Amino acid sequence: MTESALSTRDRRKAETARGLKDAARRLTIERGLHGYTIEELCDEVGVSRRTFFNYFASKENAVIGVPVDADESGAAERFAASGARGIPALVDDLVALHLDRWSFGGITADEVAQLIQAFEREPRLVGHMLAVAGAAERDDIELVERREGLPAGDLRAAAAVQLVGGVLRAGIEEFFRPDTTDDLPTIVRRRIRVVRELFV
Repeated sequence: MTESALSTRDRRKAETARGLKDAARRLTIERGLHGYTIEELCDEVGVSRRTFFNYFASKENAVIGVPVDADESGAAERFAASGARGIPALVDDLVALHLDRWSFGGITADEVAQLIQAFEREPRLVGHMLAVAGAAERDDIELVERREGLPAGDLRAAAAVQLVGGVLRAGIEEFFRPDTTDDLPTIVRRRIRVVRELFV
């Protein structure tokens, strides 16, 4: 497949995913999760029910924006393939992993506003989002264990993932402040430097 054909296909996939997310959020804000069917959502976007499930496992996941293949960018496999390189490199590589994921499917300020409205209409979505985030964190811990050759349950893997995750969340909050001028990678890397200074 040529590069241009691949990019056209990827662009079309991204547009379909965005259309499904936008429609799911809008319909949830207007009617609540039980106020529309997946078929109605698909009609809004012009795709089949089968296509919907190629992108999202549920309406809840569509609203939150959690795709069936949460790592289409291949960032996790690149991270795992880089092999054990010690804790300082692990932290840097975890930051790079998250920033790769962000660049592939990051969220905009408009989407944050939509999500807040959807959560206000359907508070149970917050619990669903927390469950999805918890599962993603566990997946990342297993990824670190595999890459570093650590036994299951090794606290170093969990600590690294949770530390970088906390820095990333704080960085994203800063990124969406109206007065912020730096891009997310700059913000996150600055915060990681400060964390390193605390442990020296």
